Amino acid sequence: MTLSDMFVDQDAETFEQRRDEVVEIMSSALDLAGADRGLAAIMRRLTVASDENEFDDAFDAIVSGVRGTTPQPLGLT
Repeated sequence: MTLSDMFVDQDAETFEQRRDEVVEIMSSALDLAGADRGLAAIMRRLTVASDENEFDDAFDAIVSGVRGTTPQPLGLT
């Protein structure tokens, strides 16, 4: 998913406003001091992204990292 996909039909906000909104949501959803602490560096990349391409690359890395740290339910692999 790209930043543009997240804000379809909402072009009134600047890139920085959209970036900051997603960063805020991601920060509140992740435990950057605990289980997800390995994602902190990627979150910093997301926070300082200067354009949509940079943001999208960092967001993809966060999503991949979250998938890697999320425990699987018992009996499912």
